[in-house]
Amino acid sequence: MATETKTIDAKNIFMKLRNIFTLLLFLPVVSALAQTSYFFPKAASFDASIPSPGKFLGYAIGTHYTRHEQIVAYFRELARVSNRIHVQTIGKTYEEREQIIATITAPANYNRLEEIRQEHLTLVDPSKPIIDNKAPVIIHLGYNVHGNESSSAEVSMLTAWYLAANNDPETQQWLKEAVIFIDPSLNPDGRDRAANWYNSYSSFPPIADPLDKEHQEQWPGGRTNHYFADLNRDWLNLVHIESRNRVQFFHQWYPNVQIDFHEQGSNATYYFEPTPKRHESPIVPQFLYDENAVLATYHAKALDEIGSLYFTKENYDNLSPIYGSTYPKFYGSVAATFEEASSRGLVTESTNGLLTFAFSIRNHVTTSLSTIRGSVAEKANLFKVQKNLFKQALEQARASKTKAYVFGDSRDENLTLTFLNLLLQHHIQVYELEGNTTQEDKKFEKGKSYIVPAEQPNYLIVHSLFEENILKDSIYYDNTGWSVIHAYGLQYAAINTPTFAKGKQVTSLPSINGDVLGGQSSLAYITAYTDFNATKALYALLQKGILVKTAFRPFTINHNNSKKTFGNGSLIIPVAGQPIAADSLYRLVKAIAANANITFTAVSTGFSAEGIDLGSSNIKAIRKPEVALAFGQGVTSSEAGQIWFLLNQHLGLPVVKLDLQNFERASLKRYNTLILPGGNYSAWNKATVDKIKDWVAEGGVLITLQNASAWAIQNDLVKEKLLDDDKDKPEGKPAAPLTTATATDNRAGRPVQQTSFGQSATERPESEPVSKSRNSRLDYDAQQDVEGAKRINGAIFTADLDTTHPIAFGVTTRKLFINKNSNTFLQSSANKYATVALYDSKPFVNGYASKENIKKVSSSAAILLSNSGNGQVVLFADDPTYRSYWLGTTRLFLNSIFFANLVSGGRNFAGESEHE
Repeated sequence: MATETKTIDAKNIFMKLRNIFTLLLFLPVVSALAQTSYFFPKAASFDASIPSPGKFLGYAIGTHYTRHEQIVAYFRELARVSNRIHVQTIGKTYEEREQIIATITAPANYNRLEEIRQEHLTLVDPSKPIIDNKAPVIIHLGYNVHGNESSSAEVSMLTAWYLAANNDPETQQWLKEAVIFIDPSLNPDGRDRAANWYNSYSSFPPIADPLDKEHQEQWPGGRTNHYFADLNRDWLNLVHIESRNRVQFFHQWYPNVQIDFHEQGSNATYYFEPTPKRHESPIVPQFLYDENAVLATYHAKALDEIGSLYFTKENYDNLSPIYGSTYPKFYGSVAATFEEASSRGLVTESTNGLLTFAFSIRNHVTTSLSTIRGSVAEKANLFKVQKNLFKQALEQARASKTKAYVFGDSRDENLTLTFLNLLLQHHIQVYELEGNTTQEDKKFEKGKSYIVPAEQPNYLIVHSLFEENILKDSIYYDNTGWSVIHAYGLQYAAINTPTFAKGKQVTSLPSINGDVLGGQSSLAYITAYTDFNATKALYALLQKGILVKTAFRPFTINHNNSKKTFGNGSLIIPVAGQPIAADSLYRLVKAIAANANITFTAVSTGFSAEGIDLGSSNIKAIRKPEVALAFGQGVTSSEAGQIWFLLNQHLGLPVVKLDLQNFERASLKRYNTLILPGGNYSAWNKATVDKIKDWVAEGGVLITLQNASAWAIQNDLVKEKLLDDDKDKPEGKPAAPLTTATATDNRAGRPVQQTSFGQSATERPESEPVSKSRNSRLDYDAQQDVEGAKRINGAIFTADLDTTHPIAFGVTTRKLFINKNSNTFLQSSANKYATVALYDSKPFVNGYASKENIKKVSSSAAILLSNSGNGQVVLFADDPTYRSYWLGTTRLFLNSIFFANLVSGGRNFAGESEHE
């Protein structure tokens, strides 16, 4: 009976919305009033010539999920009929969907928009005076960065319509005193994936049962972009095209206020900042967070007026510049996350009653307008906050022990330029070296290394990219170690002297001209493997059927009257034995060198000046990888997406995405490399597991990540061991549920308001004692801290890397930085040659990790390569392709694909007998 009542209520709510739509079609005189009766209860005067979203789309907002191209079309229609709104394209996604920005302001402001922009930019220059309070405040409203948090893209249309059509005096004031930017969908590809799901399974009347298929979005979900990347974790790393486009626009304006709209678990209410102080960045000035608390009073008042409950000062990280609500803070914007309870469809049951899509939309509409209201009212303080942040950033830089950072490696020019490009995209001041220099026993070459002064207005981002943060809190729900220089594995050093030489400022990215030195050869072409793009060139050659070999020992050749040394992993392309003629081979190598921006050297003799000769058995042929990637329900979608992205975008390798349910009937003989990302493989029966074992034994290479490595060990695919206290569930059994306020909603991947015990998550005063007895009795309120400390959400550790191992070819230092965000702990191998990377005895570098977890990581294995029959299994304890920017370990992952099958373990190695 209760279920029947809820279904009837859901139908009534839905029919009310449909009735509004009917009014829009047949009663145009009252269409504006009908549209505003729910979303804008206080609005009075609207321009009837400006079509509402419902009138344009043909259905009432809240009754369907609007596709991205329809949203874009509506914004273009508003720009056509209203002189308050203008639309520009800032880029396209991987799936060719348009990224747009709508600029909304009074016509008089738009007519001098560039003048306003130039005046506003003086706020980020500490040497310039603060702008007049008559200047417009700059507001940016960013919607739908997580595609299946779908209400906010609908909100963008309603907010734009309100600003374009409403003629109330308050709205007129806003348009005069503000320039408002709306990004209706920061993640168009994910948006449409989610919209298609919800529209495909919606019912009429709607079903509120949370187990209905409409509410049970399947793998991978619409949260992420085309490559399953979380774009709300990409603001600092700028891996993906959507992120680069939006950050480029951000740096054209530096908004005073920037809001990032999200959804959370259905049982929550509404969240807006401030966050708890313990979640705030240690380097962002407190006055910026305080200003957010001022704006919060406007949101509270607006939500109070419509009777919506909310919470603040709980949950949500607010410290690292990886998010859309935190990155702008590092540039003086009063930015914030807004979280609305998600209906996950048209209507769903929740502990707060029936939650409709329209209700979720209304709350976000309300806070969109309260943001504008508060920003206009507080703009004088907002100008001061932004100006003072950059002033204080300079003061922090002057007080810092480190005065500059030098980075670069002449052996890896492409990785150096990749990092340089990242700095330039963040508008960081970078300079050429005045001359060659040595810092911390590292050599930096002029023209191939660069210097970054600490004392510059954007010091907060400089600090974030280079410095190590040791955090004391345990309840962060996401990565706590984000220094990108460690992730790249790029050579760098800190300069602590107050004076240092610097050359010309770098304002654009230098080019590298890849080529073949020495012209056409009748013998061979050689390139070092130390450049990150060497893998790109290698696959391009293999794809063309070219025989390519790699050196297992270093050697030195005579070239142009000087000696040139090539290390382990160097690539050799013999002219003999190729499927194409010598002149065609030369042209191909030259083209691939230019495309990959690396240099090959033509040689005329196989007799080396030092080391092995080119005919040595220590130079081995590389097979072309034919790669299958485990995909689908059970696999960690982010890891699968990262690998897909890497192999597609970097190598140009057409990896086969093989659904788990197809493994039993698939012919694995088509592939020589199989990759298992982290995930749950319990659905595989014994026959499938045995099939994979046999495939490995016959010469296949199996590469496993995180708990997939634990699964491989538990299912005897390798004779390696987990640490006894490993808490993973490798058989695929679900781990014990998190018992803290940071337990994540499966759909949104973000903390929900309630703990798993039903208690609202609140801070426990630090002075309050925790009661503990002999049976480890703890206070109930201590759960958040105690249980949260057991997780490793992402912290940086160091390991010792065997740089002679084929998995480490091209790496020039034994010190390896690893991002650890799992509880998979591996023992060192009994085979003394098989532990590729071993965590240091004191491994912790950056972020947060409990003492207990640091102890577990200490001296455990990070990477193992184990032989099984004629094949190999490469076990990564962690995620080497983490968020597609952890390039230091990414190159080890790529080496696993290219070289793992060449590893002979402890057996006879290149014809040499093993000696104890």
